[in-house]
This record gives sequence, C-alpha cells and structure tokens, in this order.
Amino acid sequence: MSSYEKVRGAQLLEMCSRPAKEDEEGCYVAVYIAVRLPDDVKRDLLTLSKEIHADPELAYKEERAALRIRTLLERRGHTVEMGLGGLATAFRARVGPAGKSVALLAEYDALKGVGHGCGHNLIALTNVGAFLLAATEPTRLEIAIELIGTPAEEDGGGKIDLINAGAFDEVAFALSTHPAAQGEWGVSATGLGIVGKRVVYRGQSSHAGSSPERGRNALNGLVRLFTGVDGWRQQLPTTSRVHGIIDFGGDAVNVVPARADGRFGLRAADLGTLDEMVATFTDIAHGAALETDTSVEITDYLPLYAPVSANRVLGDVLAEELRARGVDAARGTLVAASTDLGNVSQKVPTDWIRFPVTETPIAGHSDAMRDACVTDLAHRNALTTTEALAATARRVATDTRLRDRISAASAAGVAARAAGVGAPV
Repeated sequence: MSSYEKVRGAQLLEMCSRPAKEDEEGCYVAVYIAVRLPDDVKRDLLTLSKEIHADPELAYKEERAALRIRTLLERRGHTVEMGLGGLATAFRARVGPAGKSVALLAEYDALKGVGHGCGHNLIALTNVGAFLLAATEPTRLEIAIELIGTPAEEDGGGKIDLINAGAFDEVAFALSTHPAAQGEWGVSATGLGIVGKRVVYRGQSSHAGSSPERGRNALNGLVRLFTGVDGWRQQLPTTSRVHGIIDFGGDAVNVVPARADGRFGLRAADLGTLDEMVATFTDIAHGAALETDTSVEITDYLPLYAPVSANRVLGDVLAEELRARGVDAARGTLVAASTDLGNVSQKVPTDWIRFPVTETPIAGHSDAMRDACVTDLAHRNALTTTEALAATARRVATDTRLRDRISAASAAGVAARAAGVGAPV
C-alpha cells in the first residue's frame, strides 16, 4: 500500500455510530463503517463526470473516457490493468487479498445521436468513486474489492465479452448503479432480457417505372415485417417489447430495391417468453418474404442480454445504506429496459442502485435525459449513491456471515427459477 493510501485511509473512512451488536445467536456481527466523500474527491469525480458527458464515445471506442478514469485512479494511488479480457477500453483496479472479490462495475459508453442520454457518465462517477472510498485500508478486507471498467453496454455487450474471457472468474459479488429517468430511487430493480436481430431481405432489381413487374421488392418484404410486428403487439404480454429500424432500403427511387436491411430488438421479462417471441418473430419474417416473393436472412446483431435478477440480501444492505443517508428507495421495480448487467446477475449475486436525475419522469435515451445527467441534482444524487455503494462493498468484503447470507439467497433464487417460480436471487 502506498504512503498516499495510508494517509488518505483515515481521511476517507469516518467511523459512524453503528456499534457492534449481538445477533440472535449471541455472536457479535461486524462493526460497519460509513464512508463520506471528502471535498477533493468530490471535485475529481464531478470533473470526471462532466468531461465524459461532454465527450461522448460509442461502444468499444471509449478511449478517452477510459484514459480519464485510469488517470484519476493512478493519481489516487491505484494500479490499473488496461485491456482487460482483450477489450482495449476495459480495465480493472483491485485491492485486497488474492482470490474472490466484490466488483464495482463502471460504464462509460454513449448513444449514437444522443450522446450520454443514458447517463453513463454518472455510472462512471458512482462506481469509480465507490471504489476509491471502499478500497482504503485494504488490509482489513477479507476478500478483494475491485473496479471493472465495462465498455459497450449500449451496443455489443461488453460485460458478456468479459464474462466469456474469464474476467469475472474471481468475482463473487457484483454491484453497480444506473441513473433513473422516472424521478425516483430504486434498489433491486429487475429488467427485461433482450436479443437483437438483423433482418436482410433480398429480391430482384429492376426499373421501377418501365418494368417493375420484373423486380422483386426487398423493401416491401421489410415493410411487411414491420406491419406484421405491429399486429403481433396486440397479443404480447404487457412487459414485452418489439422495436426496430430500417438500416437500408435501396439506392435509388427509380430502382426496385434488391436488398433491404433492418434491425429489431425483442424484449421480455423472462427467457421462456423471449424464446417464444423469437420463434414468432421468425415466422412473421418468413411470412413477409413469402408474401413479397423475396428471401429473408435473420442473424443476431446483439447477444442475449439476460433479465436482471437482483439479490435480495445485497439489496437489503444497499437499501439500509441509502436510508442512513435519508433516501427511502423502492424495491424490486420492473424496469422496461435491458442491460448486460443481467448476464452478470445470472453468474454471481448482483444488485444495483437506480438514482433519479430529475424530480419528474422524463424519457430515457433522449435529449432531455442527456441534459439532466449533468445537472446539480443528478450529481448530488450520484454522490449519495457513491457513498452507499462504497459502504455496501466494504460490508460485503469484511463480513463472512453477510457473504454467506447473500450466497444462500442466490442459491435459493437459482432453485426457484429452475422450478419456474422466478424468485430473485
């Protein structure tokens, strides 16, 4: 541990009036400590958030955001492993003993056309800040605490890449955050699973004026697919979603399009429903091809983002830490959006805090959301989230009994899902 860490350890962690107490078996539970952000750390985190927000980068290309985070971590005395899992913009910083860890998961990619309309600048702030606070006094940790930088959440599934590369093999517990457009706090939210389908229709080109009958209009096939999807929505569960765009529909108005490309997202609250949706979507796509005498090819453009399955015991700790800071968070809300954090939650016990960036609901993935994610309100709530997240990470890393309870809840949740009950882990 550097001399910087030794000095800052005492400053970053302030003992709180939460004494040890006996549990129902007469054994003393751990003395937990609440963390408070010093002013200089707050300034660094706010600067980081504002700079990432003003300089949006798309999936797998977040070089400047990753460099900004690395620079801050190294200035604060931490070693940063770049290129984690073979991804240039993924990284890891870690303190504590070898072996298992509790991981804080940062995101920092933006949306094409909207910039940081999902507020990943704030996800970076909260998880980087939580690591800086929780990583002090590493000799007291029973398991390690690490920060994993996860690129490409919006398009590609960076966490899935990292899981497949083995970057999560030593992760025993995972925590993260997300700004909320709904104007309220939340813990243990669930989310929809999603798969992304690329659809390519192929026909025959011809002059659209003099000989349209000699052509086979691929764009008509794609339009028929959209029409079929619109009719199908009436039969879908209220928690399911289908949405798409046309990427290519032809080169010239006077040429019958020989090719048309589109992309669709299919979302559902459980994997069984999602499988059924994929089968129906495939039928509709082939039906549109038959109707227009074209052919269709369907491939994946986005891997499965599994539904988020939050761990109720981890959620209890997060909720307690938020209450200690004057926040009463809703529990178990269904968020009709998707994230590759869901894949992490299917592998290890996981939970997250959702914090409001506005006082009233707004649309996510919008200009309004982008602008809200750099306001004083958003940053104030992000800093509160940072402290609660850091305190939770330290509690997990220093309390064997708590870790056992989290793992037991996870095992019970896995068994429930296997039995079709769908209980949270």
